Amino acid sequence: MKRRQLGLIVFLLCCVSMAGCSKIFPSVFGDDAMFGKTVQEQREEVYGHIIIDLPTTFTALGTVEVLWSPDVTIPDLTLPQKLETKVYKDGGAYYLTQWTRLGTEKYYFETLKNENTDRWGYKWQLTTFTVPANTDNQEYSQYIKYMKEQGGKLAPAFAVNVYAKRFSGRVIVRVIELTPSKDENTPIPQFSQLYPVVPLQTVDKSEAESTLQAEKTLEVDNTLEAGNSLEAENKLISQ
Repeated sequence: MKRRQLGLIVFLLCCVSMAGCSKIFPSVFGDDAMFGKTVQEQREEVYGHIIIDLPTTFTALGTVEVLWSPDVTIPDLTLPQKLETKVYKDGGAYYLTQWTRLGTEKYYFETLKNENTDRWGYKWQLTTFTVPANTDNQEYSQYIKYMKEQGGKLAPAFAVNVYAKRFSGRVIVRVIELTPSKDENTPIPQFSQLYPVVPLQTVDKSEAESTLQAEKTLEVDNTLEAGNSLEAENKLISQ
C-alpha cells in the first residue's frame, strides 16, 4: 500500500514539474504546452540569416510575388517592385514571410521607428490593424486573392500583425500573421507609407558603408551555400 502511495506521489510531482517547464521553457515546450500534448515547431528561413519558428500545424501553400511601388519617383528603378512572399496556413489562420530589395543604390529605406518588439529572437517593428476579406487595398487584396485561389473558406475579416525589420538600407523583411477576426475594420497602411524611401545622400555615410558590407557578406554566404550543395551532389553521384 505504501509503495502505491509513493508511486502516486512521484507521478503527481512529475506532472507538476512538466507543467512548470512549459512556462519556464516555452521555446522547448511551447507557449500552449500542456500535459499529454507536445507543441512542435518548424524552422523557416525568411531572408538571409533571419529564421523563425512556426508551429508544425502550419503547412506551406506556396509562394506569390506581391507588387508595390514607392511614393517617390526614382529614375533608374524598375516598377513595380516585388515582395517575395511565402504563405502558410493552419485552418483559418495564415502566416506570410516575405522580403523586398530596393532595386537601386541611390535610395534607401528609412530607418524603422519603434523596432523594439521581441519575437523569434529578433527585434521587430510591430504594426497591427484589421483587414476585411473583401478589401480593395492594393497590397492586401493580392494576398487575399492568392489565399482564395488555394481553396478553403476565408473569414470575413482578419486581425493582422506585421513584424518588420530593415535588414539593410535596401531590404525590408516581414512576417505577417493573419487570424480570423470579428473586430471592426481599421485603416490599412500602404507598404510605401510604412517604409518610405529617401535619397542616399541623406543616409549617414557609416550606415551606408555597413549596409553595403552586409549585403556583400550575404551574397558571399549564399554563394558558398550553393557551392557546398553542388559539392555534396557531386559526391553522391560519384558514389
